[in-house]
Amino acid sequence: MRPFLFLISQLLFFNAYAQDPAYEFASFNRSLSIPAGVNSQRSAVIFSVPDEVGDVRKVGDYEAFIEQAHRAFTTMKIDAVLYLNNHLFSASTASKKAYIKLFNKRKVKSLIFLSKSNDGYEVMIAPYSGDEQLIKAGADVFFHQETQLSNLMLTLGKEIRRAEQQQLNFLIPEKPNYLDGVSIVENTLLQNYPGILRRSKLAIERFALLDTVNVAPESLQKIQVYNQAIRQKNEELESIVASFYPYEWEMIDYLEDEQLKRKRYQFVLRSISGPAKSVRRMLDYKALDSETAFASVIPVMPDQQRVKTLAENAQVHKFFIRQNISKNVHVGEWDADETWQDALNNMIGNLIQELNVDR
Repeated sequence: MRPFLFLISQLLFFNAYAQDPAYEFASFNRSLSIPAGVNSQRSAVIFSVPDEVGDVRKVGDYEAFIEQAHRAFTTMKIDAVLYLNNHLFSASTASKKAYIKLFNKRKVKSLIFLSKSNDGYEVMIAPYSGDEQLIKAGADVFFHQETQLSNLMLTLGKEIRRAEQQQLNFLIPEKPNYLDGVSIVENTLLQNYPGILRRSKLAIERFALLDTVNVAPESLQKIQVYNQAIRQKNEELESIVASFYPYEWEMIDYLEDEQLKRKRYQFVLRSISGPAKSVRRMLDYKALDSETAFASVIPVMPDQQRVKTLAENAQVHKFFIRQNISKNVHVGEWDADETWQDALNNMIGNLIQELNVDR
């Protein structure tokens, strides 16, 4: 059995509309082996479906797909305690950390990666590492793919029975428990911009590159192509900030809080992406369950604004400022947009208007 070393997201989320790779590298053995404890411990499901692409990109319909899979898991005595759309897991670095914390709190022991694409379905079941690597290094994982979901579940069921593991999962929920936006606001959400930015340096967080250390040759070229695209993205990020942001700033890579303190960065510009309603929840915006669309405030320089309405399931980007010491989050106006470039321009424009900067 040959070990594989590559991005889990490239294995599973291969449809044309997938987000940036969501996971760290993992070295594992791909086989039909069922990880120990699947029938006696809790599992979490991270799933992916193709986006709906039209005038606005939206989250693809997944409920019928997941409900069919959940019924099969229940029959197999797999206790899938939660289901998480990959868009939400990979919304930001902060969201990944929040979901990992929740997995650990719910005592998840196995991860199920479930993918629907235009070509078919894939499932992978792996021992959960307890950290952002997600899969324990060197683990044996179950992997299978089929053009039909029913055939995929049939094969999985046969291997579950063949494994003859002890079955202790009996109180399994009848319906899938979907996780929505977990808050990434650690203290207070402030719908303004800190005036002290006039005298303080803003750290601009770059989009993250993927590590290429100890990468298998079959993965290295794809990762290099991906990283080149990210470098170009970061060049564009820096260009937009340089053209429009009116105060002192500096580009940085992601740093933990203590590292930010040591380098004396008080304010950090970060971004989050995903379905509009989920992004709002992750940023603690007030929202009614009945709301099906949200109005973004778009600045029209120098001192005008217009409104752009996007559906609750539209894929959007939003920039915000985090104050490192207090852990307050300054979000300003709700100015999320369909591209990260537009979202960044919206944020800078609204900041300029709020702080009455003469441009």
